[in-house]
Amino acid sequence: MSPNDDTSTEMASAADVTAGGLTRITFNATARATTALTTIMAASGDNKTDAINNSLRAMATLLGLAHDDAALRVIAPDGTTHIVHLP
Repeated sequence: MSPNDDTSTEMASAADVTAGGLTRITFNATARATTALTTIMAASGDNKTDAINNSLRAMATLLGLAHDDAALRVIAPDGTTHIVHLP
């Protein structure tokens, strides 16, 4: 990827490394994502930053556990298997 590539320009403007090794990222959340964030914050007691950071780590873990077809099989307490298809 060259420095003049649109993607690298977009990434540079969207993410700025700050003191302490933190990265500032600006993004637009859909209404559904905003509702999910509010739900996560209420359930966990986390602020927005911690809820987003924890959610990103959880998604990375789920993707690592998914099968090659991007499906995650979850066994409910009653023994029922549910298949979740990840993006």
